[in-house]
Amino acid sequence: MKPKRVEQIERVALEMVVQALRDYQDQATTIFSEETDHPQDIAEDILRDAVASMGLPELHLRLYGKVDVKKAIYVFGPEAEPVALMLDAKVEKGSSATAAIQMSQTSMSARMIRSGTAVAHEGGLGEFIERDGHKMLVVTIIVKFVYSEDGGVRKLEQIIVACIPNGSLQDTYNPDATDTIWRAGRNAPTRGEDFRVRLSFGDLQTKAGWRVRELDLKEAA
Repeated sequence: MKPKRVEQIERVALEMVVQALRDYQDQATTIFSEETDHPQDIAEDILRDAVASMGLPELHLRLYGKVDVKKAIYVFGPEAEPVALMLDAKVEKGSSATAAIQMSQTSMSARMIRSGTAVAHEGGLGEFIERDGHKMLVVTIIVKFVYSEDGGVRKLEQIIVACIPNGSLQDTYNPDATDTIWRAGRNAPTRGEDFRVRLSFGDLQTKAGWRVRELDLKEAA
């Protein structure tokens, strides 16, 4: 598939997810302030419910992967394209610059400088997934919920939705360790922990502004 077509499909998929969250944002704000579960669990539930309420055009295929929501869907742009939609919720108090990513959650390799050394780790997802005769483009979207807390009451401040480029776009978005969208993760290599990175929203947005969308719930309130 040509890079232009890959990006077109990713963009349509991203807009669908953004719209689902926009339609659900009032409920999301209420749920976040009233629920007493761990914030990560709340974020995952909100993402799952928002996408379910939109009713995406699904294929009845089971997908596997270490993300919170996995759906085989059709994306129309204008032709129908089968897509393996991988959605993962992140949550953090007050911080909106990056999102922590496991390599199993992306089809891109992470090329970056870490501790003064150039490193490269392959993504754990393929660029495509094949199931029952369908070859589906892998589209990975991160949804970060940013909140504040006052007097024990949580307030959802912002939702950031970012589409990580498919691995086939590696040379465009992360050709080498010095031209990157990644930051060092919170794993400790000396303890044998799995390699992690943080996606820089700012760097990704500089590469392609449409890939990062922000829903500011403070303005909507």
